[in-house]
Amino acid sequence: MHADYLLEQGRLERHDQRVAWRHLRRKEAGGEEALLLLHGAGVAGRLTWQPMVGYLSRWRHIIVPDLRGMGQTHDLDERERAFDLDDVVDDIEAVLAARDMERLDAVVGYSFGGLVAMRLKQRMGEGISRLGLIEPALLEREDHAVMVQVREAYAEAAERIRQADTPEAGIVAFLDLIAPNRARNPRAERLSIMRLAYRPLGFANALDCVTQAVRDLDRETLLQAQENVISIVGGKSLEAMKRYHAQLERSRADWVYRELPGTDHSLPFQKPRRLSSILLEYLTST
Repeated sequence: MHADYLLEQGRLERHDQRVAWRHLRRKEAGGEEALLLLHGAGVAGRLTWQPMVGYLSRWRHIIVPDLRGMGQTHDLDERERAFDLDDVVDDIEAVLAARDMERLDAVVGYSFGGLVAMRLKQRMGEGISRLGLIEPALLEREDHAVMVQVREAYAEAAERIRQADTPEAGIVAFLDLIAPNRARNPRAERLSIMRLAYRPLGFANALDCVTQAVRDLDRETLLQAQENVISIVGGKSLEAMKRYHAQLERSRADWVYRELPGTDHSLPFQKPRRLSSILLEYLTST
């Protein structure tokens, strides 16, 4: 934990879920009020954001929950069950209410967490001032029909994670889809697989949650609800994703797009300091 903050943590019990959360309170007054950090599929909040918290020290409050199926958030009987996007957003709203966070200066969402952030903004409206989206799910390609086709491959990867004796083959299939241009350094590859294998069934359920959202959500309506957005994509990531985010920037006055060279989908783990700098420049500007 960063020295500027005091840490509170706990688990909020809901009707079907114990939602783990971390609340960092800045020791000194001043700065922006509240920041919510939403991690990606298969990885916990602390693991994702710990390298960046030291650089995101301009907020008085930083809320870091574990999303369903990941980290220390579990069903009440600790079994792994399927869930949908609104289940996850319900959890986040409950945590925010319990922490007396009715308004947020900024929400940063990574991958699956980016999709959750957009749905949360759609619900909360002006209760969220700015969004930082790091390779958000649902915005990988402009053509929705292609998105639906691509997600079928993710569904196959999720099923391989469930059915195989070990989840590794399914996880590698996911990595090949989300980061086909990654360096494949043996050490980095092992670390990625280990992160995603911590709760493999929860990870598979999160992949299916996104697949369902791609099929069922009205993406244009969701996008219309977003405002004051910066989206960040890795320089080694899919060209189709970069083109789509550049097009969003061109077509919207309230959308900024940045590319982070030398990174793939694992941006928060590869260049946390530079990523934090890009987010701070936009999210705290007047």
